Amino acid sequence: MKTKPTLIAAALLLVAVCGFLFVRSKTVKSPEKAEVMAFLTQVNPLLKDGQTKSALTFFENNENKALNKILVNVLSGKTKLSGKSKPLFKVALDMENAGLDFTNPELIEARVIVRFEHPSLPVGYSSLKLLIHNIGNKQYKIYSVKTEDFRADYAKYQNKVINATVPETDLYKPITLAAFKTAEQLKARYDSVLWFQHINNKTWFYVVKGKVAESYYYEDELPADDKREKSDFKMGLVAPDLTEIIPVEYDLIHNIGGTIDSLIEVEKNGKKGFYNMAGKLVVPVNYEQILALNDGDNLALLKNGADYSYLKKDLSISDNITGLKIGDMLPKVKYLSGSFTLSEKSAGSLMEHNSRNNPTSLVISPSYMVELHILPKFMEFPNPLRTGLNDEDGGNGSGSIAVKHTGDENKEENWFQSAFYSVVNDYLGGRGGLYQDKQVVLVDKRQNKLLGFSGNSSFGEEDGGGELTGICNENSIRALNDSLFEFKTTAMLNQEMLTEHQYIDEGPYYYYLKVEKGKLVALKTERMFPTQFAKLDDSYLQACYVLANYDKDVSDPKKRPLSYTTPEILQIMKNEIYASYRYKFKNERWNSIFEYRFTNGTDTVLNVSVDDSLTAIDKYNIDFINRKLKITKPATLALK
Repeated sequence: MKTKPTLIAAALLLVAVCGFLFVRSKTVKSPEKAEVMAFLTQVNPLLKDGQTKSALTFFENNENKALNKILVNVLSGKTKLSGKSKPLFKVALDMENAGLDFTNPELIEARVIVRFEHPSLPVGYSSLKLLIHNIGNKQYKIYSVKTEDFRADYAKYQNKVINATVPETDLYKPITLAAFKTAEQLKARYDSVLWFQHINNKTWFYVVKGKVAESYYYEDELPADDKREKSDFKMGLVAPDLTEIIPVEYDLIHNIGGTIDSLIEVEKNGKKGFYNMAGKLVVPVNYEQILALNDGDNLALLKNGADYSYLKKDLSISDNITGLKIGDMLPKVKYLSGSFTLSEKSAGSLMEHNSRNNPTSLVISPSYMVELHILPKFMEFPNPLRTGLNDEDGGNGSGSIAVKHTGDENKEENWFQSAFYSVVNDYLGGRGGLYQDKQVVLVDKRQNKLLGFSGNSSFGEEDGGGELTGICNENSIRALNDSLFEFKTTAMLNQEMLTEHQYIDEGPYYYYLKVEKGKLVALKTERMFPTQFAKLDDSYLQACYVLANYDKDVSDPKKRPLSYTTPEILQIMKNEIYASYRYKFKNERWNSIFEYRFTNGTDTVLNVSVDDSLTAIDKYNIDFINRKLKITKPATLALK
């Protein structure tokens, strides 16, 4: 799955873009810059005049053509992001001041500021990142466009336009309007009200003391050195009669009934517990993990250090359980024992944002589903109480999130067992479409605990999307040593082949996972094939691949499934090792195949030899592939 959409403040975005323009303007050569700027400025008049067919001729005719057509229609003011209805505001590009990056002379990156204009509102800002292909002879084509920020900012500005131009009684149900008013009153006691939840026509309010940053909903995904403003607050819960039933001292308060019916999960300093709806603390907040159960009289399994106990139906807590094996409990854990689909209809009751610019409903995942990387912390779905805002471009929510249990592995001789899952997120709005992740839950039998990992199922050059065909469905995990695992799963590789227009659509992808501070963390690699951390043997060659052609739909019944690694795939596998060290191939087709992953925007000069950079594992794997290809030349010689 590709990185999920995030909302970025227009002011921050504008500062970042301006900084980009300043730095880049000092690094490019004037004649080359003039050529690219002349190319870009030819597009703008066509968009302003609505000449979409002519504007599309500036784009390369590749697999992005359908998306390019929608984008051109949006930029020319003909449609919304959906490609259907009429837009509510004007979109304008500032091509004349585009920031250019010439680090890679073949693919030039252009960052273009976009303005959103409506007479009832201040101007809004966003940006588009264009990859411009230098096709030679002073000729250029737009190869692809990165639109993540643009789509999110477009939806946000659109909701502002709707709120400014449509009567609120046409946008919100009475219970939501009443909640807005009560939330304003509560600001006399609290710094803010983040959400409200409606149960049986009564409303509960999630109140906050402290600072909630704009990045709050995705702060867990930010790198440690990110300088963005961080949130610093405590949260509490106010009942419909405006009494405070949960004190303002928690890091997070979940949906009422979201983890266990009628109970409210709370988190503080990494520990978890439960309140009931009357405001009584029924489970002390000192458990490292709480697993909701489908197990008769047992509501949950509570983990405290190495000890486990049950939360019973009468809300009593059992003594520590002697001899419990956590792996035996997996079939009883709610959400892990089978397949299910989440949506606004499955939530039971509705939680809303206290914001007129965010139209989605909110579900906070049970803490253990987040810790095991099965579900995101915050899930957003359509909000039936805000029908006036939930159109096809209405935000970054999901139509549904489907979790499928795809198999288990439990070999007696292993000190671990595993369960495999696939999560398909059906995004709405401008990013609409299916995005799929692959998950593994690992049972450490020695330490009697669970670990989880989530990996992408879509690689390659473009924004990930779509669902695996199911032709290949390989999932396995093995321990390379006590702290390193190899997780093999089927993924969309989108790997170009030496034969033009052909590519590997689906095939095996290997994650190498180390245990770090009690978590599974993937080793970093740019390679698609398992040549960096493991020595190849014949088992790596028995794998399921789906080959396809860019001129045909991926779902074409004539696509070619294979159960083995062909010589051409072996050639790609071998040359990828060289490409990862920025090797310059004599055959330009090889340079083109690996350009995006290994040279785009990072190197101006490629290496004529990388033999001194190859590791012992690299040399072993090159020699192994050579033997399979019956190549007798030196093992460190790249294929031409």
